Amino acid sequence: MDNTEATYNTLCLPKESVYIIIPVHNRKNITLSCLYNLSKSGDLERYHLIVIDDGSTDGTTEAIKDLYPEVIVLSGDGNLWWTGAIKKGMEYAINRGAKYLIWLNDDCIPDTATLSLIVNFLKINPETIVGASCYTPESNEPVESGFKGRNRLKASPEEVIFVDGLSGYCVGISSAIVNKIGLPNADHFPHYFGDVIYILKATHAKYKVCILGSAKVILPGENNAIHSFSNYLSQMSSIKLPQLFWNKKSQYYLPAQFFYHIEKYNLLFGIPLFLVKTAWYLVQFILIKYTIIKRQ
Repeated sequence: MDNTEATYNTLCLPKESVYIIIPVHNRKNITLSCLYNLSKSGDLERYHLIVIDDGSTDGTTEAIKDLYPEVIVLSGDGNLWWTGAIKKGMEYAINRGAKYLIWLNDDCIPDTATLSLIVNFLKINPETIVGASCYTPESNEPVESGFKGRNRLKASPEEVIFVDGLSGYCVGISSAIVNKIGLPNADHFPHYFGDVIYILKATHAKYKVCILGSAKVILPGENNAIHSFSNYLSQMSSIKLPQLFWNKKSQYYLPAQFFYHIEKYNLLFGIPLFLVKTAWYLVQFILIKYTIIKRQ
């Protein structure tokens, strides 16, 4: 056990066997706001928190240790990305006997009761993966944060909507499922699709997945939980073609796109679909860039 963890547990009541896993990189103020929100809601006292700091150079780790010494901080060298960081946190938690894990992005703001609602749902339904219902700051309505087949889905406060896949903003999973299906694939999906494909893997193993409408999170800076190609390019108007297709942080990173289509549609349908969509992305990129240049 970590010295920090051991010291804290001797001073406080035992925490539940729930580990909140938060991947971070070079956005100290956002990360600290996330931890402040969890402290204010009582989640910092109830549950174990793991922050995976993937090589931040802005003093994130030092600030966390100073302000929140009970938080477990794991370090990366800048090459973990989202999926690698989540995987490292999950592995740490499982090795310490975690019963339940919660993925949480540091730019998500859960309502006061959200994480407790997710944990209670998991206790009753340990073979179901559950995601929070996502909202933008401007919206009083949920936005799409899951899908079933080709349909994008959202859940109102009174609903529980069963889906094939979820965005990994705020997701709860039991260790029993992790022990059966393993950890996320950080090699094929370093940043994008690691969440979706992992959850899809669980559904293929006959586990259920749902959006819990009563568990609410706010997503600052997000217009929609699922992006379109044109929206992505409009927000990244200065992006170059190599950055679009070969940067691991791009949603359209080609190796991840390739493996995504294989995992979701199998070889027979996945490869042709990948080639067609890549060609379509390229045409759209050229047209959008041409339009931008013409306007200037």
